[in-house]
Amino acid sequence: MAGFYPTHKHDYFQIIYFRTQAPALRVGLVSDRPKPGSIYFIGPMVPHQVRFDSATRCVVLYFDLDFLRPDLTAAYPAEELARLAPELYPFVWQSQVELALDEAQRLRLERRLDALCAEHDRPRLCTQAVLRAELALLLAEICRDRASDVERLAESRPAPGRDGDHMRRIADFIGENYARPVSLSALAAATRLSRSRLCALIRRHTGRTFQTLVAQMRIEDACERLILTDEPVGRIAHAVGYHDEKYFLRAFRKHVGTTPRAFRLRDIRPAAAGDGRRPRT
Repeated sequence: MAGFYPTHKHDYFQIIYFRTQAPALRVGLVSDRPKPGSIYFIGPMVPHQVRFDSATRCVVLYFDLDFLRPDLTAAYPAEELARLAPELYPFVWQSQVELALDEAQRLRLERRLDALCAEHDRPRLCTQAVLRAELALLLAEICRDRASDVERLAESRPAPGRDGDHMRRIADFIGENYARPVSLSALAAATRLSRSRLCALIRRHTGRTFQTLVAQMRIEDACERLILTDEPVGRIAHAVGYHDEKYFLRAFRKHVGTTPRAFRLRDIRPAAAGDGRRPRT
């Protein structure tokens, strides 16, 4: 089932594991293209945009903090929660730690996911306890696999949550406005930060400039519209923030390496070969 979802956020934790390749997604301001075996951890109130096409197969888990750790309160900031409950580190450090899985880790993770799905689909005595235990083990195993990375980052970098409120406001503003005329001055006014502070934060957390980030979001949006809709190229250009179609064509070729029409023809064929089943959730 093809999906076209706006940037949004929620107050629970979410894990998405992709069994197949999928369209580009964004968590906060970080964009990525899922591959088979990719896993993403999305914390509460983190803006994100996830897309599915007809061939996407994935597992989506979501839970409240009260379910996993009823002894903790969600009032703690994310980095403090991770110190109190280290199994939550993937939700804090994902943008700094490479979460690619080797074959053994992937098989182990899929066994955990299959067990969680089976227990959820066929509830019985102690199902909640089994789900909580399986989820805790899944998170703990991910953390142990990356323990050295997490320990190194904890020692060498300020806690990501120190800039967390600023980055959430920045991600909210850009995610809601990238398809309109948007400027660094407008972002500075909306977030009450100086232009220099904004540029430093965006560069630190994404490795890109503000202008490059906005252009990337627009082109990614255009790519998904080209694949998932039959809208004319000119209308897509306007919808993602380009009011000059010639400028859009130049920007698209620069980022993608081909024209929008060629991209649509190239990428729509594999999607048509899918079996049409819904993404597994």
